[in-house]
Amino acid sequence: MNFGFIFILILIATVIGAFGSLFLKMGSANLSRNLLKDILNIFKNYKLLIGVGLFAFSSVFYIYALSLSDLSLVYPITSLTYVWVSFLSIKFLNERMNSYKWVGIVLIIAGVFFITK
Repeated sequence: MNFGFIFILILIATVIGAFGSLFLKMGSANLSRNLLKDILNIFKNYKLLIGVGLFAFSSVFYIYALSLSDLSLVYPITSLTYVWVSFLSIKFLNERMNSYKWVGIVLIIAGVFFITK
């Protein structure tokens, strides 16, 4: 199978998964820190439900990519999710990045580059 197609599948999965993480974070702000109460109210928290749904949807692309290629290639590329999450947290959660985080992002991208060569 064409590696470009597999890479696109993984890229779609990582972007959708990153948005899933964003929604989980936003939904977690509404939790009371009381586990029993939160378990009962989790189905009323639409942001958490969207986050879980996005993770499930991203898994469809991920599973299809796994069916077409080796786990040792597909799984490391999913680390791009960390890159997207960092950008989304800056944009939507007003989180700050320090130099260590930026170096980590560069290393992740470099790692994906070397894995795919």
